[in-house]
Amino acid sequence: MKAAAVGAQTERPGVAVAGESVAWRQGLTGRAFWFRNQAVFWLVALPIAGLGAAIAFVLDRDQQFAGLRNHWDWDFLFALIYAMFLDRWMKITLLEGARPCEEVDNLRRSIISVRFLVFAACFLVLAMLMSMVKLEGITGTLLGWHLPLAVASILGTILNWLPHLFFWTTLLALIALMLPSLSAAELISMSEAWTLGRPVRAPLFRLIFGAALLSLSVLAATAFGLELLPRKPWAAAAMAGVWRLGDCLLLAVVGYVLATVWRELSDWRQPEPEDHPFRNMKYRTRGPA
Repeated sequence: MKAAAVGAQTERPGVAVAGESVAWRQGLTGRAFWFRNQAVFWLVALPIAGLGAAIAFVLDRDQQFAGLRNHWDWDFLFALIYAMFLDRWMKITLLEGARPCEEVDNLRRSIISVRFLVFAACFLVLAMLMSMVKLEGITGTLLGWHLPLAVASILGTILNWLPHLFFWTTLLALIALMLPSLSAAELISMSEAWTLGRPVRAPLFRLIFGAALLSLSVLAATAFGLELLPRKPWAAAAMAGVWRLGDCLLLAVVGYVLATVWRELSDWRQPEPEDHPFRNMKYRTRGPA
């Protein structure tokens, strides 16, 4: 039945245009949603940034831990933490304005799905495999063009990873709508996510690629800033905290758009109280006449 509903979604006239407008509309309203939920955001984001800063402080202060500074374990740890943050933010998005009932409370209190964590781990492994192939000499070429050191350093880092980022984002955008379905406890298959996301594939790619590119830019900027600051543990901690906080901001935007787009395209409805007169009734969006 889910597959039939997904298929019908893509067959309705004008669904591509509607999906495109949904993606852009939700991208614009995401900022207002963030302002309405700042308390929750900072309650979750600040501990993440603080953890990143604390780890960087300890590793920079004690030279016996120098070999652990760029270890893949930290990437794996924060990939899981980011997945939990994204899942929580999408749950908040999906349940905004929901009428109190047991099903709403259960979904709000539910922990992240194991499939969600596996999804995040798989794409982390893909990123790590892709990182084994690097472009070299770009920063030196930019310096040879007499660009300022800051510009050459940041731009060189971005260009080094741009092909990897493009390929990784392309794969993720194809099945990204699986994530809000997992947060809503309405699992869909990869093929269903592929079909459901067809009308908004280009906007989703631009959203995810833009967020990943901004994250990489913040990382490059903090790495360059670290070279300018005194060689003190607090400097490494500050730059790590800024980077992690920037990632949380980007994840909040991406999570809001993914959740709202999935809700619109899948016709998902919030759980309703038992005494609601039209409980679980769904309406189908009409195409243009």
